[in-house]
Amino acid sequence: MKLASIKPNELAVVKDDTLIPVGETLAREGALPAHFSMLDLIEKYNSIGSSLVKATEKGSAEKLDAKLLKPPVERPSKIWAAAGNYKRGTTGLGDARGRGTASKTSPEELLENIFLKPPSAIVGPEDNILIPKNADSIFPELELCVVIGKRSRHLSKDQAFDFIFGYTIMLDVTARGYGLSKNLSGTRNVRKGFETFAPIGPWITTRDEISDPHNLWMKLWINGELKQSAKTDAMINDIATQVSFLSQVTTLYPGDLITTGNPDSPEFQEKLKPGDVLKAEIEGIGAMSLGVAKENQIE
Repeated sequence: MKLASIKPNELAVVKDDTLIPVGETLAREGALPAHFSMLDLIEKYNSIGSSLVKATEKGSAEKLDAKLLKPPVERPSKIWAAAGNYKRGTTGLGDARGRGTASKTSPEELLENIFLKPPSAIVGPEDNILIPKNADSIFPELELCVVIGKRSRHLSKDQAFDFIFGYTIMLDVTARGYGLSKNLSGTRNVRKGFETFAPIGPWITTRDEISDPHNLWMKLWINGELKQSAKTDAMINDIATQVSFLSQVTTLYPGDLITTGNPDSPEFQEKLKPGDVLKAEIEGIGAMSLGVAKENQIE
């Protein structure tokens, strides 16, 4: 099932090229609270499954309009983001490993390099990535993003997928040239934490619809030109490893996001400028478009 958040405050099932609103129906039936969000649906999903199916069957389908879509999860408790998690070692755009020098960092060290992005950085489809004042080297990093489904702590790798709700797309945007510090690892949270630097969407595809999340093509276009293309089987630390590791660090809550790494090293990424149009697509999930603007151009 594909589940979207739509404006102004509704949830919908995505079927083909339509949206079927279901949130208000589920709230009237008591399956969701009156002031519901996607977090409520994720948390209650297993217990309201039959009600959700009925609401979908009885609902009135509307033509899918991307401008109606909000970020599928607007206020997760946290966003964890992997760094340097692809094998790389190639310069070919179509190579599944991703471009750049192969990492010399051990898988165990890469886990310890996972960092936090603030939930306030989230925006959704058709929104703008805003270039902050005093920061003009802005780069988008295309990633498969895991959505946690249940409260979880101290998970084994074998348990990890049972606690995943589904998958969405995230761009881990970074202000690479920002600030005075030369300690790029130390300033990662700042450089990647600006408002609008965590675009996600277009919706969540539930875990049961993705038979193998490590066999998905990811593609990013800028102004119609393909700029990133790689496959998720090139992850160094796979999804179960990342989820298990992070559950040892902190409690994971329904709706928490874990974005699993970008295939291309910085020298193969495209610097963004005002007016750019981005399209991010991951096989089995969907695609979303975003714009780029200077921060002082938007009220």
